[in-house]
Amino acid sequence: MRVLITGAGGFVGRSVVAACATVGHEVIAMIRPNAKSDDSAWPENVVFLKADLRQPEHWKDELAGVDAVIHLAAAPSGDLAQQFGGTVIATEQLLTSLPPGVRRFVHVSSFSVYDYRSIPAFAELDENRVIEPLPQQRDAYTWTEIIQERMVVDRCKQHGETTLVVLRPGAVFGPGKSWEFGRAMKLGNFDLIFSPFARMKLTYVDNCADAIVRALQAPLSGEVFNIVDSDLPTHAGFHRMCRRSGAPVGRAIFIPWVMVAMAGLGVRAVNRMFFGGRAKLPEILDYPRQQARWKPLRYNHRRAARELDWTPAVTIKQGIARTFSVASAVEPATPVQEQPRQQRQFES
Repeated sequence: MRVLITGAGGFVGRSVVAACATVGHEVIAMIRPNAKSDDSAWPENVVFLKADLRQPEHWKDELAGVDAVIHLAAAPSGDLAQQFGGTVIATEQLLTSLPPGVRRFVHVSSFSVYDYRSIPAFAELDENRVIEPLPQQRDAYTWTEIIQERMVVDRCKQHGETTLVVLRPGAVFGPGKSWEFGRAMKLGNFDLIFSPFARMKLTYVDNCADAIVRALQAPLSGEVFNIVDSDLPTHAGFHRMCRRSGAPVGRAIFIPWVMVAMAGLGVRAVNRMFFGGRAKLPEILDYPRQQARWKPLRYNHRRAARELDWTPAVTIKQGIARTFSVASAVEPATPVQEQPRQQRQFES
């Protein structure tokens, strides 16, 4: 299968390219024009395409014969304008430039799209939960992710020949991405652990990549899948496991969820009373975002296990060990076949 992977130079993208190439797909790995790529580290069935998704005139002719797309590209940071351009505009250009014959579109979304306010504490967050109706009250990332996902759904409905699969990974971790060891913030030698006994919605990067590649060929008619690992630790447990693996963590101070929520509700009331609700608040004090990150909920990957035949191969403990080992810190998680491969660059 000839597969286009957008966002191939990102944290998850690199692992997806490796997993896709390993199972024998012909990969077009689209990376940003200024991204670095090690030609010698990849097998010959991987072709790198340096391009800006927002400028299709420079790359759309290179997509002839593509059978499937894995869409990872998004702008995870910056202000609303930057994220809108890097996520929404880029996706719009991709969708309008796809050649005919694309049979499968795997869109990698995020847990951020869910409406956490509608989910009771300690309930299960599964794929049937509703999407956030007021993303503007959360942050630019949530807002643009929701718009992006809806665009992809609408396009695939209009073009019935393309089967859409939407994957919503939790917090993807691995070498270079530790999610602050489960802490909310650092104060000197101390780490504040919010909602210490709430489960983290984690998935190790290689596990996530495996689920994405499995979604390419699974016999589906269009599904949404949450991607989280099996043995999810609490915030306190993750912090403790990271410390035991050598991570530079401080002494933990636990702040229960009820105290976090009360602080968020109090600050929201003050914001509404004196600032008309317009004051920009940090995540640790913004009640809607507090719920998305720290509300105690339960998670599962039953649908992915059943429909994708996916079981996380790397345990949380193993993933943490790999994340903080010296080998993982200096060696890229990429194939090491010393074979020549092509690279194309299209820049304005």
